[in-house]
Amino acid sequence: MGREGWQSGGGTPRGGFPLTKIMYGAAILAALGAAVCFAVAAVLQQESTQSVSEDKSLSIGLLTALLHRPKWLAGGAFLLSGFGLQALALSYGPVALVQPIVVTELAFAIPIGIVRKHRRAGQREWAGIVCVTGGIAIFLLAASPGSGIQEPKGVDWLLSLLPVGAVAAGAILAGGRRQGPKRAMYLGAAAGLSFGVLAVLTKALTHLLSSDLLKAFTTWQVYLTIAVGITALVISQSAYQAGPLAYSMPFVGVLEPLVAVVIGDTVLGESVRQSPGQFAIELVAAVVACTGIVLLTTSDTVLSIYEEGHRADGERLHTAGNTG
Repeated sequence: MGREGWQSGGGTPRGGFPLTKIMYGAAILAALGAAVCFAVAAVLQQESTQSVSEDKSLSIGLLTALLHRPKWLAGGAFLLSGFGLQALALSYGPVALVQPIVVTELAFAIPIGIVRKHRRAGQREWAGIVCVTGGIAIFLLAASPGSGIQEPKGVDWLLSLLPVGAVAAGAILAGGRRQGPKRAMYLGAAAGLSFGVLAVLTKALTHLLSSDLLKAFTTWQVYLTIAVGITALVISQSAYQAGPLAYSMPFVGVLEPLVAVVIGDTVLGESVRQSPGQFAIELVAAVVACTGIVLLTTSDTVLSIYEEGHRADGERLHTAGNTG
């Protein structure tokens, strides 16, 4: 029996435990692994982007400049590992299950950044971590997302992707005309939208690749996934470069799972429980998780880490300029 049968509840091993639960368990573990990898990548790559000239923002030139930085390359290795684990998770479970878990990367990234800078997490930071992880856990328990269809219609993709793409393009244009916090906020929003779309495309792509590897490369999903992936990477690195995590990460943390869950429901037909009581619990849980994101990204400790790194990089650039 293939994975499709497992995901639709079509099998039970000898021990009597439903295969669907086993597959969902694997998806949860892989998603948590992806979250940790993305967290390490975010910390290493944000530290690297601060030393790149702002005139390279929103261009492939930013990536080519970063390719010469060992720390950014190390972050890139973790990023690729995260994408691999995310794809594995999406091959076993629905987008509505995987993406909220992946967003817990922030709960890992903040402690990693604090430890790297030899700081101590205070009540605000711990409260934020508890809110993010607890809110997402409660949301998933209440929503109990189920699997959808494997090959949706092209018109369904079009009706979902075009509006999101238009909003993301508007955010990029708005961010490109601004500097400082507003630039980081707009680019963070565009990155969140892009990563949400990327997650759903990756879900569809895992099915295509597992069904017929050669035929998959004749489909548009493969090439759109690559294009969206590169675009999302450039935008996210530009958002890191523009300002502290406090300005960009809340938008990424909220918009990425929101877009992924909505498109997963409308395009892939993934079912999420929607009784009045369950919807109320899901809403409260989402608010708690968002509160945790805000607590973490507006923490004075987190902001001071960014400002310290920014000053250090600025001093190195100034010294290099005086000796050049």
